[in-house]
Amino acid sequence: DIIVRPQWIRKIAQQENGKFQFAAFIHESNESSYTPLLIFINKRSGGQTGANIYEKLLSFLNPRQIFLLDNSQTILQALEIYRGVANLHICVFGGDGSVGWVLAKLAEVYDGPTNPPVAICPLGTGNDLSRVLNWGREYESKRLLTTLLQIPAAEKARLDRWHVELESIAERQTPDVLNGPSFLRETNRLLYENFQMSPNSYFINYMSFGLDAAIALDFHDHRARKPSKFSSPWKNKLMYINESLKYAGDFAKASRWDLRGYMKVICDGVNLTYSLRNCHTLVILNIPGYASGTNPWGKSSTTFPNKEFSENEDAFELETLHDGKRDESSTPTTMDRQDFGDKKLEIVGLSATHMGLIHVGFHGQRIAQCSRLTIELQTPMLAQLDGEPFYIPASVVVKVTHSGQVMVLRYNSV
Repeated sequence: DIIVRPQWIRKIAQQENGKFQFAAFIHESNESSYTPLLIFINKRSGGQTGANIYEKLLSFLNPRQIFLLDNSQTILQALEIYRGVANLHICVFGGDGSVGWVLAKLAEVYDGPTNPPVAICPLGTGNDLSRVLNWGREYESKRLLTTLLQIPAAEKARLDRWHVELESIAERQTPDVLNGPSFLRETNRLLYENFQMSPNSYFINYMSFGLDAAIALDFHDHRARKPSKFSSPWKNKLMYINESLKYAGDFAKASRWDLRGYMKVICDGVNLTYSLRNCHTLVILNIPGYASGTNPWGKSSTTFPNKEFSENEDAFELETLHDGKRDESSTPTTMDRQDFGDKKLEIVGLSATHMGLIHVGFHGQRIAQCSRLTIELQTPMLAQLDGEPFYIPASVVVKVTHSGQVMVLRYNSV
């Protein structure tokens, strides 16, 4: 039973200031048979979809179990109210950003993966985590109640979180950006001042550097200035394609530049910068989902070289489009299947060609799996964390380390 009974909500006086706050307690003889559901809704997600869902849920759930994602304090207050409720489950109605927001607050409140498990109703554009956890790629209004009733039977799973720390570099070698991409040459754009990256951040889905982050930044800026043009997931995707056309010159001149000249990549202490040859985007994956459902790592495990397609595999290797050969003596020879709870990251390089072909089933150039990642940026750079783009205005060392786990729910259709 997912409904919170009115009699479970009590008003309790705070001794410090004499004010009252609410707290939920289950007082039933068969307490274990209940799976009360705590709902968070981002009304701004999916055009007006979030607002419409909120009105629908009010008709068959207790209004006190539904919270609008207005600010972080709202999340913390809701968690405090329901902290004493056994077998509590959570459902977030929103995009990947909304889900990450709630999971971040859960990580603050609970020690380790002891938090109430989280399900997702996808309202965003990409919805990568929702796809990975089998909650769907987009919202289906006819299945709203059915989805809520499926949450108690969903499988619990641990999801890794990763900490990103930026450290300044005292001395650096200035690379040649005159022949590089436009997003590295145009360092004085007003847009860059409005999207600065925090020196301490976290991600659960992915992080990326380079051309894809530059496109994402223009997309987010356009959406912030003219939200009426981004009223549905399909419109968002069309607008994203339109923003990518601004970088047609960088795509056309892709053979003249790659990321090797602007960063160093060190995985578990091994310098793998040479693997960035012909790569225009570097993707650091925690989940097997990126850019609206693509899988740049691929579903199969691989032992290099992997040049043949097997009918038994779900994905196959797209050979890097250059004449250079991989130095197999210094590259890990085995790439395991991806697991978002194995405390490892997957590092993937994408050429300009890969960036298009991953949307039709190909995957990129697998570089490494690691538990510690260091990236030395030798020039200002565009990056994104879980789809949120940022500009890094100076040369820095980016250190990515494991930062615990949170509990989520994976829907099993069988």
